[in-house]
Amino acid sequence: MNESRITPKGIIDDAIGMIGKMQESAFPLDVFPVRIRTIILKMHEYLNFPIDYTACSMLCAIATGIGNTHILRFKKGWNAKCIIYMALVGRPGSNKSHPLKAAFKPFFNFDREQFQRFTGELRNYERIMNLSRKERMAQGYDICPTPPVRTRFLVSDITQEAMAKAIYENPRGICLFMDELQGWINNFNRYNKGSEEQFYISLFNGSNYMSDRKGSMNNIHIDNPFSNIIGTIQPKILADTFKGSKSNNGFTDRILFAIPQIQDKPYWAEDDMDTAYYNEWDRIISKLIRMEISKDENNRTVPIILEYESEARNRIMEWQHRWADMSNTEESDRKRSIYSKFETYIHRFCLAIQLGKWLCDEASKDRIDIDTVDKAIKLVEYFKDTALQVLSLIQSELAPKQQELLDLLPEQFTRAEGLKIAEQLELSASTYDRFLKALSKNGYLDHKHGNYKKRDDKMIN
Repeated sequence: MNESRITPKGIIDDAIGMIGKMQESAFPLDVFPVRIRTIILKMHEYLNFPIDYTACSMLCAIATGIGNTHILRFKKGWNAKCIIYMALVGRPGSNKSHPLKAAFKPFFNFDREQFQRFTGELRNYERIMNLSRKERMAQGYDICPTPPVRTRFLVSDITQEAMAKAIYENPRGICLFMDELQGWINNFNRYNKGSEEQFYISLFNGSNYMSDRKGSMNNIHIDNPFSNIIGTIQPKILADTFKGSKSNNGFTDRILFAIPQIQDKPYWAEDDMDTAYYNEWDRIISKLIRMEISKDENNRTVPIILEYESEARNRIMEWQHRWADMSNTEESDRKRSIYSKFETYIHRFCLAIQLGKWLCDEASKDRIDIDTVDKAIKLVEYFKDTALQVLSLIQSELAPKQQELLDLLPEQFTRAEGLKIAEQLELSASTYDRFLKALSKNGYLDHKHGNYKKRDDKMIN
């Protein structure tokens, strides 16, 4: 089904994939254009940024830059926006925040400039409002001047009402940027029970938003809301936070999880990274930031519409049939719920990947091509695996790779004997040792003097 690997492009993609595996990353780096891959690898080499965190942050950054400027039309009445909810999952000290901030730095710079402009306009507005009606007329001002609007891409630590206002004022779209996602989720029940959680579930769909609450946001109506969400979270906090209703109502399933295979703290690199790579990323994202969004006579956003090429459409239909068959044979309702969301996400991935290729002059943005669909399928597989890891964490079960290793291990084995089996699963020695430690800690293995034995009471037929 996939393109033959015996091509220049196939050879390059294979090489990129090998580099990712050498760095013990499961993220499919070849979904990005060469320019972006290079930046990710340089940040990993010189700054110790885990590939998964940088790549996923950049994916969300591209999606944020796209916002409401482009949509993908799959069928009549079935349009996909580039809305992404992303969580970077890692232990303390696993270097989550720095890649996230680096990926979104161009937006921070833009927002800073816009804030300075906004504060100047606000001071002038307040000066005018302090004038009498007669003075405003005499000086040529409107009797009722329009207050300035703060243009921006990013918001943080925000209430539901303020979030709605920010989306309303920025029809192109915004991103909720939270260094610690726990704070965002803990705020859901600050003022009311459950409504804020439902608000973000609704925003995920990008459908019309209306609010009739009293106060400054009374009677607000947003035709075409767009909001991404990204932040970091620790595994234990994630497990505690997403247990219960958030896991059962589909809220968790809407979030993509970036989880590096190895989260050990590496040694610092001796050399500095060339600032040219920062500048290159800034140029790539700035191309999106500078993009104007069209509006109709009623001031409503008019996005550019992309559709699938015929070959690409056939490929994604074939994928969906296989995906539906897998989902239909799955007995776990929780896993079926997870799988169903990827039928939404795959179109969003296609839009982000196609525009990413356009940003780097590797493709046009007229239509979604078959190469983009193949890459989106790789992203689905990556995020499916991380979603199952999170599900295992929440339900205190084994992750799929851990279960696979445990099933293959004999009833009794030494570390060296088990390592040979782990290598067959393409697990490194450090990942294998970490798995052994987790399996022993959770009671799946008894361990004594380098010898391991499976516990019969924990084995599942």
